[in-house]
Amino acid sequence: MAPAPIREDYYVVLEVQQTAAPELIVRSYRRLALKLHPDRNAKHDATEAFQLVCQLGRAYSTLKDESKRRDYDLIYPSITRSRPSPQTTQTPRPPPASTPQSEALSEAAQIAALQKSKQERGARWWTKRNSFNSSILELQRNIRRLEQEIKNLDSIIAAEAAREAQKNSWGNWLLSPIYKKAEDSEEEKARKDRERQERKIEKDMKERRLWLKKADLKEEESLLRKAKEEVDAADLVEDGKIRVIQDRIRARETWERQERERVERERIAKSWKQQQEQREKREREAAEAFRKQQAEERAAAQERQEEHARKWQKILADEAQKRREQDAHFNRPEYLFTAEGSTRQASTSTCQHNS
Repeated sequence: MAPAPIREDYYVVLEVQQTAAPELIVRSYRRLALKLHPDRNAKHDATEAFQLVCQLGRAYSTLKDESKRRDYDLIYPSITRSRPSPQTTQTPRPPPASTPQSEALSEAAQIAALQKSKQERGARWWTKRNSFNSSILELQRNIRRLEQEIKNLDSIIAAEAAREAQKNSWGNWLLSPIYKKAEDSEEEKARKDRERQERKIEKDMKERRLWLKKADLKEEESLLRKAKEEVDAADLVEDGKIRVIQDRIRARETWERQERERVERERIAKSWKQQQEQREKREREAAEAFRKQQAEERAAAQERQEEHARKWQKILADEAQKRREQDAHFNRPEYLFTAEGSTRQASTSTCQHNS
C-alpha cells in the first residue's frame, strides 16, 4: 500500500525557512517541544497538544534526515501551492490551470532545490571528510608510536636474551673458573624476572592496543569510503534527476519553438494567401473595368455608326424626296409643252445646219 502523500508544510510547523541549516532546525524543534510540554504550558487541550506534538515530531524527523529532506524539498513547491491562504479559506477556488510559465518556474525551483541539496551535501561531506581525516591521522600516529614502542621492547628483550645466551654459553662456562663473576642475588634475580614479566605484559598490551588501533583505522577508512560512496550515489541520483528535468525543459522549449515556428508559418501563409486573394481581386476588378470600358466603347462606336447611318439615310431620303418633287414639277402640262417646242426647234435648227 502506497504511503499517504504529505500535505503539511514542515518548515511552517518548525517556524524556519526552507534554507535553514540543520542546527537551526534542531534548536527550533527543541524550543517548540519545550513550549508544548505540559509542564511548561497547561493551556493546551490534551488532544490538541498531542496533535501538535505529533506534527512537530513528523516535521523534525523529516527535516533532520538528509535524504528525507531532499525528497521533501522536491514536493515542497506543490505543497506551498496547495496550501490555502487566509483570504481564500472561506471561499475556496479551483486551482489555476497549469501553464508553460508555471511549469518552467516549478522545474526551475526543483533544479534549484536539487543544486542547493548538492551544495549542502558537499559542505557536510567536506566537514565529515575533515573529521574522518583527522581521526585517521591520529590513529596512524598512535599506530606508529605503538609500533615503535613494541620495537623498543623487542630490542630490550632481544638484548636480554643475548646476554642470557652469552652467560650460559660453553665459552663462558669454560672461562668461569678463571674469570669468576659475582652472581646476582635472589632479590636481583626476582627483580629482573619481574621486569621481564612486566615488559612482556606491556608488549602484549601494546600489541593488543595496536591491533585495536589498526581495526579502528580500518573501520574509519571503511566508513570514509562508505560515506564517499553514499555522497557520490546521492549526487549521481540528483544529477540524473536534474538531467531528466533539463531534458524535459529542452523538450518543452523545442516543442514551444516548433509551435511558434508553425504559428509563424501559418501566419505567413495566411498573409500570403490574403495578399494573393487581394491581388487576384484587383486583377479581376481591373479586368472587369477593362471589359466594361471596352463594352462602353463598342456601344458608343455602334451608336455613332447608327447615328451616322441614320444621317445618311436621312440625307438620301431628303434627296429622294427632292427628286420626286422635281419629277412631279416637271411632269406638269406647261412644262411638257415648253419642252416639246424646244425639242422641235432644236430639231429644225439641226436640220438646217446639216443642209
